[in-house]
Amino acid sequence: MVIYFPYFWILLLLILGGIGLPFPEDLTLVLAGQIALSENLNLSILILICFLGVVSADLFLFHNGKKYGRAVITRRFVRRIYTPKRRVQVKRGFHKMGDWIVFVARFVGGFRAPVFIMAGILKMKYRRFMLFDICAAALSVPLFVLGSYYLGQAFREWTHDFTKLLMVLMGLFFLYMIGRWIYESRKNSI
Repeated sequence: MVIYFPYFWILLLLILGGIGLPFPEDLTLVLAGQIALSENLNLSILILICFLGVVSADLFLFHNGKKYGRAVITRRFVRRIYTPKRRVQVKRGFHKMGDWIVFVARFVGGFRAPVFIMAGILKMKYRRFMLFDICAAALSVPLFVLGSYYLGQAFREWTHDFTKLLMVLMGLFFLYMIGRWIYESRKNSI
C-alpha cells in the first residue's frame, strides 16, 4: 500500500507513529529511505515530507500538553506512553538539561512523546519548543532517511558483487567436479 502514493503514506505513518500509535517513527524513516531507493523517489522531497510529518506529530503532542495541562496525563491513551517510570525520567531530564531535553528527546525512541507532552504541561513557549524540535529534526530525519538509503544502496551493490563471486565459485566447483569425474573414470578404466 505504501508503494502507491508513497509520500502520503509515509507522512501519515510518521504522524500516527509520532502521536503514539504502533508505527515507530525511526523505522518509518528507515522505510522511507528504502522506498526512495527501490522506487526512485526524489530524496529532497521525501526528506521534506518526513520532516513535516515528524514535526507535526511533535507539535500535536506539545499542543495537547499545553492546552490540557496535567489532565492530559489521565487519559488512557496518554497513560500508555507516559508511565510513572517515564514521568520520573522526564522530570529528571528537565531538571538536568532544562529545555534542551526537547532536542535530546528527538534522538531517544520511546522518550519523545512524554518529553513533548511534559514540555507543553510546563508551558514552554511555542517558539522555544519549535526551535529545539526543528533543529533536532533537521539532524535526525536526514540521518535516518539518507543513512537507510545509502546503506541499502551499499548492500545492494554488495549482494550484486557477492552474487558474482558465488557464481564464479559455483562454476569453479562445477569444473572441479567434472575434472574429478573424468579423473575417476580414467582411473577406473585402467
